[in-house]
Amino acid sequence: MKKLIVFLPLILILIAGCSKEELPAPEAIHVKFVNQTGHDLSELYVNNLSIGEIRNGSSTSSYFTYPELGEQFGYALVEAVGTIQGEKHYASQACQGVCGTASAPHGKWLDIGYYKIAIRLAPPGKYIEFVML
Repeated sequence: MKKLIVFLPLILILIAGCSKEELPAPEAIHVKFVNQTGHDLSELYVNNLSIGEIRNGSSTSSYFTYPELGEQFGYALVEAVGTIQGEKHYASQACQGVCGTASAPHGKWLDIGYYKIAIRLAPPGKYIEFVML
């Protein structure tokens, strides 16, 4: 019994640490961005919405709301610009997934809900891509 009393606080801490984020019922598309570029990312705008700064390996602390958002071949279809090491990097719907292909029939509009999207460097040049997680 003494062993159980000793380990009970540890068990409670582990259970509390494993609890999932409680989110309200979605009314739109809510996105958390994860910076996987290998660099700090600043002055980020995604579909004309200011995201701000995301440190390397971090995610945005809150969700950003979009009325609609598309996805094709695992890439979010967005227009974006951000700064990495003092240089502007861009993403465009036209160059997500398979460049030059139309969204349909392989693209789709996302359903209302919560999503995480990784931001990665896309070679060559100064491009970033948005990958659905």
